[in-house]
Amino acid sequence: MRCNELEPVIEAIADGTVTPGPEQAAHLASCASCAAQLARARQIEQLLALREVAAPPAAFTADVMTYVGRERWQTERAIDLGFNLAMAAGVLVILAGAAGLAWSLGLLTITIDVDALWQALDADVTGRFLTQVQTVAMAAVILTMALVLWWWAEAASD
Repeated sequence: MRCNELEPVIEAIADGTVTPGPEQAAHLASCASCAAQLARARQIEQLLALREVAAPPAAFTADVMTYVGRERWQTERAIDLGFNLAMAAGVLVILAGAAGLAWSLGLLTITIDVDALWQALDADVTGRFLTQVQTVAMAAVILTMALVLWWWAEAASD
């Protein structure tokens, strides 16, 4: 056994939480440096045992729990704000895509013309229709990502 292998457990041996094994005991008996470190650690433990343990204030636990609750609430509030902004952005993109689709089809008039719906199936309008469908699909993807983010944040906070 080497000194660097024993050094991490010297304090635990000094306070009695670890009992030295046969190799550790043999090393402590043969190594003056490690034995001196153990003796210093035991002296420190004895001095610490003589000191009074400070009693925490009566409201300590309640104060800490209040602080922890406030911190958690602020974290959840920030996550909720981010989620709400992502949801609003997704809804706006979906509405903008739907309005663009209706505009490109000529449906944004006071009356809905049935002929305009039939023209939407025409080859000229199909290209305009597909570009708007892409916008609506991207908005749906953003909305789905926001919902997944919300689910993840809720699962992580529990």
